[in-house]
Amino acid sequence: MRRPLCLLVAVWLAAPAAFAGNDEPEKPGQRQTFGDLELGLTLDAGLGLFGVTNAQNGLGSLSSHGVRQGGRRWAEGFVTPGLEADYLLNAGALYGAVRATASATRGDGEAQRNSVTDMRPESLSLSEAYLGWRSGQSFGALGEDAVDLSAGRQGFVIGDGFLIADGTLDSFRRNNHVVGPRAAFDRTAILRLNTEPVRADLFRLESNTDQNYMRGKDSAATALHGANVEWFASTQRDDGRQNYEARQWYLGATLLNITDADEAISPTRDGMNVYAIRSGGALLSTLGDGWQDAALYSEFARQRNDTAGRQLRAEAWYVEPQYTFSALPWQPRLSYRYMHFSGDGNTGDTISCGWDPLFTAGGPRGYGTWDLGEIYARYVGGNSNLNSHMVHLKLQPDDALSLGAILYRHSYDKPDAVNGVTSDRLQDEVNFYAVWSTPLPGLEIAAVLGAARAGRGLRQSLGTADATDRTTWLGQMVFSYSY
Repeated sequence: MRRPLCLLVAVWLAAPAAFAGNDEPEKPGQRQTFGDLELGLTLDAGLGLFGVTNAQNGLGSLSSHGVRQGGRRWAEGFVTPGLEADYLLNAGALYGAVRATASATRGDGEAQRNSVTDMRPESLSLSEAYLGWRSGQSFGALGEDAVDLSAGRQGFVIGDGFLIADGTLDSFRRNNHVVGPRAAFDRTAILRLNTEPVRADLFRLESNTDQNYMRGKDSAATALHGANVEWFASTQRDDGRQNYEARQWYLGATLLNITDADEAISPTRDGMNVYAIRSGGALLSTLGDGWQDAALYSEFARQRNDTAGRQLRAEAWYVEPQYTFSALPWQPRLSYRYMHFSGDGNTGDTISCGWDPLFTAGGPRGYGTWDLGEIYARYVGGNSNLNSHMVHLKLQPDDALSLGAILYRHSYDKPDAVNGVTSDRLQDEVNFYAVWSTPLPGLEIAAVLGAARAGRGLRQSLGTADATDRTTWLGQMVFSYSY
């Protein structure tokens, strides 16, 4: 692995000189124009340092060597160089990109109940490769680049990532279990209609799954198609047609149909239909002045499958009111969220009720979105069979620094009584975080201190109630660079 990684970095460093002529060599992110062709180099890199004590609430994390460790220390790092291209046509423009990711994990490995990155894994893979066409001014009445058609291996996110955000599992041999540099879906075909005030997506996606490489530990191979439509208003400074963060408020609806899935891993997924509606942002600002500081985020989704042997009736939803005290120093933002992901209370019948989290991920809203606690989400459980309360306070001392505290109370929707779990109390967790955009362009540093206490239900699930009555502590620092 070391030779491929060194070669990848060397090629990326040498590439600018290859097309910069006699001019000063290009820096990452800069672009060079050759007539109607524009080329640009990109670079994303990250380094995460992690430490956990009393892993699994004192039970410890089991390594691949059969040794259980309560304290784990490890590092995750990656580098993703890329080449982007745009070619101007008489009608619109062609565009595309190719990116490769080299990653490695060192130290004890992550702190799941059964650790899967403790063997010092390394990987090198093609993380993105896609080609597309933008309409430019071809449909002038609809706005610039109103039509965008693309295909290949690329990223795709719906809303804030509640359903669709991450098509590649970063863990085991792909390593980087927490930092997770890969997110693209494979064999995609995406039509984006970037109009305002209504925009839409039509898409066909496949998960980027390779069970041979991952030795049977990858996510379920899944193919799906669907449609998404959103009614929105852009902020005064930005265009929300293509940029989620630039939407002052939005209402949306999504329909998904899963056409194929690996039944051995996800037995109810093949043939599943998903229906969802959502809201977000400062919806009340439409009532007039004085409501700009209030926001409401919500989503209601159902999963249905009527195929014999794969019957499913599952649901998930959340409601999150939020208020920013913009007149106060540091502009405190306070939010509360209740989340429900259905569980299966009767595993003996033919209809499953357990919510399938599909391709959810952290999303564009940052800490406190769909990674429900830096300890719970990474090492304990997922977004299924879960009811959760969250209180989140965020402070903004200046444009470059964000501070926050998040409290979680998790409980089982349906305790697993068959396996001796009678209590629904799962885990309480608190996270304190800081995110600093440094003076060096593109460099961001994020630090988290977390603590989690197991509830009676989780201790019953772990099977050693006395040994697991301890607080899990987490410290992590992640350096990320993007240019």
